[in-house]
Amino acid sequence: MNDIADLFFKGAFIKFLGTGGARFVMINQTRSTGGIWLGLFGNHVLIDPGPGSLVKICEAGTPFTPEILETVMLTHKHLDHSNDINVMVEAITHGGFKRRGTLILPQDAAMGEGQILLSHFNTKIGKIHYWEDKRLIPLCEGMLEAVRLIHHGVECYGFILRYPEIAPFGFISDTRYNEEIVKRYHGCKVLVVNMTFNHIRNGVDHLAVDHVALIRDLVAPELIMLNHFGRGVIDAGPEKIASSLTTKSCKVIAPFDGQMIDLKSFESFS
Repeated sequence: MNDIADLFFKGAFIKFLGTGGARFVMINQTRSTGGIWLGLFGNHVLIDPGPGSLVKICEAGTPFTPEILETVMLTHKHLDHSNDINVMVEAITHGGFKRRGTLILPQDAAMGEGQILLSHFNTKIGKIHYWEDKRLIPLCEGMLEAVRLIHHGVECYGFILRYPEIAPFGFISDTRYNEEIVKRYHGCKVLVVNMTFNHIRNGVDHLAVDHVALIRDLVAPELIMLNHFGRGVIDAGPEKIASSLTTKSCKVIAPFDGQMIDLKSFESFS
């Protein structure tokens, strides 16, 4: 691809609207918590629109506009992932005047006590899919396989995306480390891993640096993109951590807020 516009309309890419995670990074916006924009050959998906997602999209400028999104995907309902979910659904339905778009989210985010999706959007959005472990969900020309994760008493999911023209792509959201879950991602050539901690903290359902090394060795991807950094990771230096995790067979990177990566060539744009 020659430039960002070509990649946006004709390619496959991931743009990190924000790489921050956990409550204190979110509160202080040490790193943005805007989520991830996934582009798939002219189809556009927003993953985990946390606080500031709408603002970061608008700040990104043309061709990034909220109305062009077709899908909003939520891995779980914690605030740092979901705060902007309703305003983004408002955007993809063009202010509620067009019944369009797709929403993929856990049932506990949309139903019952503690739901975060405003009920009136059930009649505004074009289609709603609820995550369920191993469920296959169509996404544009490809297919998502849901992977149930373990995270502090809420429904939380990662996924594996199989899509024409790009290598299998996996997303591991917030979770306790579990080897059987990690093995599900075997065959993924590209992974995004939410790595919140610099050091393992027992009893806390978040991944740390040493967990990423285990994931790298079990899954054997070509590229790992780290995401969702807590204060300890930011203080230690995400780029230094990524470099220490890189091997001859697997490149590990720590994207900065706003970074855009071509999912075919792995070329980076800012």
